[in-house]
Amino acid sequence: MQADTQRTSVVNRAEAEIAANYHAALQGDPGLAARSYEQLVRKHTDHGLKFNDRLLCNVLRPRFLSEQRLEALRRVSATLAALFERAGTHLLASDSRLDLVSASDDEREIWSIDPGYEGHTVTSRLDSFMVGDSPMFVEYNAESPASIGYCDVLSEIFLDLPVMKAWTTTGDLQRFHARKCLLESLLRAFHSWGGRDPSIAIVDWQDVATRRDFELCAEYFIHEGVPTLIADPRSFEYRDGTLAHNGIPINLVYRRVLLHELLARKHEAAPLLRAYRDGAICLINNPRSKLLHKKGLFALLSDQTLGLTMSEEEREMVVTTLPWTRRLVSGETTYRGESTDLLRLLLAGQDKFTLKPVDDYGGRGVVLGWDSTEAEWSQALEGAVDRHFIVQERVTVPEAEFPVMRDGSMEIVPLIVDTDPLLFDGRLGGILTRISGSPMLNVTAGSGSTTPTFVVGRGDA
Repeated sequence: MQADTQRTSVVNRAEAEIAANYHAALQGDPGLAARSYEQLVRKHTDHGLKFNDRLLCNVLRPRFLSEQRLEALRRVSATLAALFERAGTHLLASDSRLDLVSASDDEREIWSIDPGYEGHTVTSRLDSFMVGDSPMFVEYNAESPASIGYCDVLSEIFLDLPVMKAWTTTGDLQRFHARKCLLESLLRAFHSWGGRDPSIAIVDWQDVATRRDFELCAEYFIHEGVPTLIADPRSFEYRDGTLAHNGIPINLVYRRVLLHELLARKHEAAPLLRAYRDGAICLINNPRSKLLHKKGLFALLSDQTLGLTMSEEEREMVVTTLPWTRRLVSGETTYRGESTDLLRLLLAGQDKFTLKPVDDYGGRGVVLGWDSTEAEWSQALEGAVDRHFIVQERVTVPEAEFPVMRDGSMEIVPLIVDTDPLLFDGRLGGILTRISGSPMLNVTAGSGSTTPTFVVGRGDA
């Protein structure tokens, strides 16, 4: 996810106080910081949490979130998730509506298949920057959200660090159990589909950078007594109505591979796709989740051209929690209540906008207007107009201080912080926090880091 360079250090008072208390504990004992960092590095190695020798988490404190802001996130996330579900159903109702999200023939065909359970997306993630109690959501990862396993394991690692054990907190800390929520949602959909004894395959390409994340999920599923394996989409056999991997029957596929990549190699993954079309497997998330994942849906809600009936609360939430977004097409649009030519607006206000591809991920293809030369921005717009891209107005991003180890010494540095609710059946069950000193917060893309999120309160979140 991309971040703005327009930053603010505004934070919640309860969060700031507990962070300052934590920093004081580290600063008061340099040896404690060194021992904690050594253990953090060792645990990364033990759990396989390195990306090209970079740590998944390179800071020495977790992110603290107040109960007040957690409740705000719960309410807003649930409302938006339900709205996106209704928007997906609305789009599916006609081919002309599907044209609005540039649906391909392959997408339309596979979306016509009933997945066998309710809901377009079972597991999803809303990506936001949260200033005060108001999040601004810039993306909805409704198709194949990563970091569920990472978040859980990082929480466990931090709870065992010397600094966390020695530190006297100013209040209880709640942790999340995202893998538990994930498994419960998978099984809910599976039983609704008609399944009885689940046999899970977590499916993605063999060489994806996030493979360790779903290995951690598989380890948890197996620990909970649910048979689980990891498989490449091309490695299945389908005979006599049964999908199998190396002779092991599979009836629940937890799909981590993105739909557009799967359809691009549909002949190689033919047994898997045929099993879904025949109703032989419960596929989660089902292909219809792509409808909600497409960034063009943000534009349709933002410019109010979707034609979806919304409550007053939903309309207000779209205005206050989704940035101004438009499909990048030639012609007129509205901006701050006035009609204007879209391309002229984007060229004149380069430092206000971001360009994003509708169907990519990991920061690929994103161009930040304020981080580009005039020539680069103009060229990017020219190459993207009428070609499945959106433009989005920049948002203010929060900045917070985190302790890092540099050359054997601890420093407190300001970093950009995002807030990404992990949703299961549309309800918050975890929070991914990514941090970075640069405008890009994608760990797997080579920038940014993540840190576990703990809620300042009482009991488990």
